Amino acid sequence: MKLKVPSFINKKNIIKLLINRYFLIGVGFALLLLLGENSLVYYYKLHKQLRQIEEKKEFYSKEMKQDSINIIKLKTDIDAIEKYGREKYMMKKDNEDIYIIR
Repeated sequence: MKLKVPSFINKKNIIKLLINRYFLIGVGFALLLLLGENSLVYYYKLHKQLRQIEEKKEFYSKEMKQDSINIIKLKTDIDAIEKYGREKYMMKKDNEDIYIIR
């Protein structure tokens, strides 16, 4: 079984299309978008990197707020200092035992 090729597709029409300046400009523009210095692929990578940096920025700003709250508590509250020392550095009083459950 042979495939029938439409009558408008022949060598003469294909050559006319390839020589057409608008077609050539369109192909050049498409190649520039895909392969150029500021291509769509490069733009996508930069956009992805920007999102990651914004997420890190949000995370660190939350951490800074939490740390500033902790600093204020540690400067003003003696019980907070004791709690921090017990949790962070596993300090204990002389007459007590500590059991670590993880």
